[in-house]
Amino acid sequence: MAYTLEELSGRDKKHLVQLAKPIEKLKGYLKFPVYVSEKYDGVYCIAYYDGNDVTIYSRTGEVYTSMKHIEEHLKLMMLQHNFVIFEAYCPGVVQATISGWCRDTKGQHMKLRAYLHDYLTIGEFRGEEDTPYSERLLALRGQWYDYAMDAGTPCNLLLVKQIQMYDKKSIFDLAKEKWANGKEGLVVRQDTPYEGGKRNFNILKVKQGVSYDLKVISLEEGKGKYKGMVGKLVCRWKDDKVIKVGSGLSDAQRKLWWSEFNYDEILGKIVQIDAMTLSSKGVLRDPRFKGIRYDKTKGVF
Repeated sequence: MAYTLEELSGRDKKHLVQLAKPIEKLKGYLKFPVYVSEKYDGVYCIAYYDGNDVTIYSRTGEVYTSMKHIEEHLKLMMLQHNFVIFEAYCPGVVQATISGWCRDTKGQHMKLRAYLHDYLTIGEFRGEEDTPYSERLLALRGQWYDYAMDAGTPCNLLLVKQIQMYDKKSIFDLAKEKWANGKEGLVVRQDTPYEGGKRNFNILKVKQGVSYDLKVISLEEGKGKYKGMVGKLVCRWKDDKVIKVGSGLSDAQRKLWWSEFNYDEILGKIVQIDAMTLSSKGVLRDPRFKGIRYDKTKGVF
């Protein structure tokens, strides 16, 4: 590999990509129409094509080597632009497993598919060109359709459906429909240039409930069928308090992390904890483990 993602973007490791903000934190107004798509509970990836080969990076610049099948298909599609941004995803597979597949340095995971949502020149990726999202999407659709006609099946690259919407009510009506069907939520994009390294209101996420990134400070043994395994993750919370989270852990994770040889795979890590609500007393309702945040080194508390 000739380049790191920092070299390609011209930014430091903390400011490589464009990130989404929760819509409930929106200040001001949305400029309609906006582009709305389903939020997939997968792994954010950036693919760079140098004219010969494709390299897939994480949002923090780590190189993923477990998706050679996606790399080969991207080489068929990326004929005009240098970067594709996609979600590595497999329906029915939990995010923690998908994350492990992406980070696997020894095996290949053919079940993963690339859900494409942005297409950039190197100038657009660096913020040197003011191309709005609508034009980047048009370029992505054109290249993807040409690829799909030639690739046949199986198709490892899937185009994320983007719907133009003109008011907030339509956005939240669609979000409620997704939640009712067990989906993660929505991503809302304003028709603006790509701004890497900034978590701003150009991209918004619409999720049900609340979400926090917390540090695991200890493990609690389970009871009953979980005896001899992790029962709960003990996470640092505000005001020197802790939150104990048992939901969302697989049996395999519970066994692995209770082992004296593997406990450090979770202890001290930053994990995403989702919950229905945060009460007025600061208590999370129905907290649930969603996965390890390998892109973060600090929790919110």
